[in-house]
Amino acid sequence: MSDDTLKVGYVTTHYPRNAQTFIAGEIDGVRAAGLEVACFAMNRPDQRELTVPGAQDRVAGTTYLKDRPLAAIGDALAIMLHHPIGMSRIAGAALASGGGSPGRTVRRLAHLVQAARVARAARAQGLRHLHAHFALAPATIAWFASRIMSLDGPPVGFSFTIHGFHDFVDPSETRLDLKARAAAAVVCVSDFTRGQLYLNSDPATWPRAHVIRCGIDLAAWQFVAPKRGDGAPTIVAIGRLSAEKGFGILIEAIASLDHVKLRIVGDGPERAALTALVDRLALTGRVTFVGELPPEQVRGELRTADIFCLPSFSEGLPVSIMEAMAAGVPVVTTWIAGIPELAVDGVTALTVPPARADALADALRRLADDPVLGGKLAAAARARVEQLHDQTSNGRTMAGLLRSLAA
Repeated sequence: MSDDTLKVGYVTTHYPRNAQTFIAGEIDGVRAAGLEVACFAMNRPDQRELTVPGAQDRVAGTTYLKDRPLAAIGDALAIMLHHPIGMSRIAGAALASGGGSPGRTVRRLAHLVQAARVARAARAQGLRHLHAHFALAPATIAWFASRIMSLDGPPVGFSFTIHGFHDFVDPSETRLDLKARAAAAVVCVSDFTRGQLYLNSDPATWPRAHVIRCGIDLAAWQFVAPKRGDGAPTIVAIGRLSAEKGFGILIEAIASLDHVKLRIVGDGPERAALTALVDRLALTGRVTFVGELPPEQVRGELRTADIFCLPSFSEGLPVSIMEAMAAGVPVVTTWIAGIPELAVDGVTALTVPPARADALADALRRLADDPVLGGKLAAAARARVEQLHDQTSNGRTMAGLLRSLAA
């Protein structure tokens, strides 16, 4: 790239990560639109994620913030020596944002040290803007790093993307109010998440909110019209095994359906409880916990699925629904949060109230019994995904925003 190419930094929790392919996709889209991107991640990928094609190249170009902690502390101390007053003010703001909680205070100080490492590397690379994914630690680090960079040289702004449940469930931890006030822009993946931002921030900051939806690589998702065989329908669910995903309700729904199999792709803290529920309902032969899979194997699961189901209680707008729709798998989900912006009941999906195993079972039974309906929904869903969630198009939009912020 030429010397005058705009250079920006992305701050994330993990990179690359199988469960966050939307971040890698956005970075690819932004790069394809002509920007140079430097990546900063708090955590390294595990060995399983390193086997994904292209992962090693992504790792080679990423600075991992928890590596060499003594060097990061040295960065922070060096900046403090050169800018004692400025760094003292930033440290004071960091501590104040913790609200007096000992745990949050320790985390804020750790994020300040990591921000010093980002700031020094970003300044050395000539980065002109920082963008973070998720409003928790990554946005905190980008916020502090932008302030540190602005102590020595031209001001550098930051922005961040909010996604869903974890970004707004605990306002005292996320501090969307402070970050929205300090940020040049806040990107929301759905209209619903923009509403949550408005709920937790000063109206004066609302014009800084931009809805830019997550995109997927449509070329990687070949649409195959649904067709049912003679065997038992296979339902596939994909997501983190955590409370907000509602997988326990789905398992209860399966118990009331005959000749249906369920495959749950993902892992998380609720796995033991969900496994116990399967045992208690005598569904061991019908419900399979597949675990977390790399992208190609996720595509394989969807290729064999008759129905996709995500029974969430709280969401932003799940990428797993986009992927199922792109692949041609009819979707059953809940009518909560940002989901109805893509899953329109009776048009692109069947949607039901959350926490209603009976309603979920009825919708699954309806699709299992009516392949014509499934085909109609799948075709409309693919068109909707192409309209709203194309990685290339959305990457251009994101790149345009970053250009305007760095100008």
